[in-house]
Amino acid sequence: MIKRGLLIILILLISGCSYGSEKTTQGAGNTITIANFVFEPSELTITKGTAVTWKHNDNTAHTIVSQGLFESKVMNKGDEFSFTFDKVGEYDYHCSIHPSMKGKVIVQ
Repeated sequence: MIKRGLLIILILLISGCSYGSEKTTQGAGNTITIANFVFEPSELTITKGTAVTWKHNDNTAHTIVSQGLFESKVMNKGDEFSFTFDKVGEYDYHCSIHPSMKGKVIVQ
């Protein structure tokens, strides 16, 4: 008989569940949602020339800052901020109000 823990692991593997939140896309118009003090996905891979839009869905004000690259205004629920990534590289960003909120955009 299969033990309960092993059965749960097998179910998760079969269902395709994964740990973490990385998204890879190759099209234009990519969205990162801000909710519950988290950027989702926390890591996004895009192609050069792609615009990324952050949509604020939280009840607390946040910002989006990538040092030396961009800085949004203070955003409230319903606000959006977009930036087009024209150079290949890895771009870390964070909320300046809540520095523990971090994310990354990887441009290929």
